[in-house]
Amino acid sequence: MRCLSFALLLVLHPLTSFAAEPSAQNPTPESIARRQFNQVFVKVIMPVTAHTPRQDGPRVEAWVAEELKQLGKSEYFAVTNWVPVCDGLLADDIVDNEVWDGSLANASFCPVGGDLPERHNGRVVLSVIGWSPGGVEARVTLADEPGTRAVEPALSRSSGGEKRLVQGEKPMAYVAVLIGPPPHEGVPSRSDAK
Repeated sequence: MRCLSFALLLVLHPLTSFAAEPSAQNPTPESIARRQFNQVFVKVIMPVTAHTPRQDGPRVEAWVAEELKQLGKSEYFAVTNWVPVCDGLLADDIVDNEVWDGSLANASFCPVGGDLPERHNGRVVLSVIGWSPGGVEARVTLADEPGTRAVEPALSRSSGGEKRLVQGEKPMAYVAVLIGPPPHEGVPSRSDAK
């Protein structure tokens, strides 16, 4: 009986792998356009507070540290590496833009997600929302060119969706943003990996 099972397995295995392989298709104009878009990467950085004491994490690059210093922040730590944000404007893109799950060693926040709601006239808009149920957001508009970078504070949002700085409010977090070149041909994008 074992030999019969093994023989059937040997016969059926090549057939199932042949049947499971999709036929080759030419790339669509939309998928070609997606590969031509510059990639957008974000890194979440938390300020050191009583609620979020310093923790080990990914390295904070010198240019990020300099921008944080200009924003008046001297103690902080990164909670993510550089995370790619998929462009939700593309109909064929599988969008899973969880940037950070919100977990720290001794505290937790709501998950943080990213979106690219607009690409127009050589500019890209990035929105990173989460941290609390009230909707804390870092929103930045940058030139859609590789090498463009910025650091943006995450602030509370009003009911109209606009950021508002409440008197004495300190940012919940900071988001470093870096525009990279389009993915190379043959290198799977985040949406291709799913």
